[in-house]
Amino acid sequence: LLSFTLKIGVSVAILAYLILSRDIRWSDFTTVGPLFLLAAFLCIMLQLFLTGVRWWILLRTAGIRLSFPEVVSLEMQGAFFSLVIPGGSVGGDLIKAGIIAKRSPQGERFIGVFSILMDRLCGLSGLLLATLLACAACLGEIRGFSEQARVGIALMCLVCAGVLCVCAVVFFYDLLYRIRFFRFFLKIADRYSKGMFKRAARAVAMYRRRWRLILALILVSCFVFFPILGAPVWILANATLPAHQEYMPCLMVSNISQTIAAIPISFGGVGTRDIAATKMLEALSWTKPESVTVPLLVTLLSTLALLSGAVFFIFDPARKIKR
Repeated sequence: LLSFTLKIGVSVAILAYLILSRDIRWSDFTTVGPLFLLAAFLCIMLQLFLTGVRWWILLRTAGIRLSFPEVVSLEMQGAFFSLVIPGGSVGGDLIKAGIIAKRSPQGERFIGVFSILMDRLCGLSGLLLATLLACAACLGEIRGFSEQARVGIALMCLVCAGVLCVCAVVFFYDLLYRIRFFRFFLKIADRYSKGMFKRAARAVAMYRRRWRLILALILVSCFVFFPILGAPVWILANATLPAHQEYMPCLMVSNISQTIAAIPISFGGVGTRDIAATKMLEALSWTKPESVTVPLLVTLLSTLALLSGAVFFIFDPARKIKR
């Protein structure tokens, strides 16, 4: 609860800083037409829907035969709880894990829960790869940034490449049991965790045998999911700025801000995502208020999309409430 409260405080402080330091007024948000807002919102909802599709594929790969509507419903419920309960995205994943454990066949519950982690790894790998490719495609624009901004982007790309390598190593985690040094410590860990590490190794091995599918999901996340998630920045930019804005720089801004938001120091990435996007847009020569209002509108629409998961929770026919 203390961590949850502190993260909310960080988000509020950053948002207040952005609004006050740029002298943003309420009237600055009213220049966007409702059709543009609707189009941006639908892009965010589509990305959430496709995330549910990815998880459904991973569940079927593991032999968990939940229906497609049920998986999409669980995905939306997890998105909702990641916003409203302490723990952020981890809290939402725990809710999904509890529900999926109850609905998985006996003996397959661990595999069903592990699919959530595998889905996270595919999504994170796709985001990091998309960020690196977007920065590479926008080298011309980045060369015009200040030296401080160029150094920051270069360091971020190095971190992204490093974390991407770590994600790749996770897919070979089970091979550690073949090395005597690691096997000794893993056996001790299994003794105190009732075999959890060994079950995780079996799950990793099972998914690695389907490496072509996993690679395809990562690439689809990179080239489909995150370009769709970047579309709201481009849509709102062209709704507010007099000159036409190219898509690729907007995608780079979206990917970088989403990557920064993955650092768990604010409430659901709110605040950190906005200040990163604002700094990037200012480096692209956007002036206020658009450099602030566009990221804040994207955050508002994303929050509304996550809150819509409450509808799936309330009307979930498989949820049984004990009275």
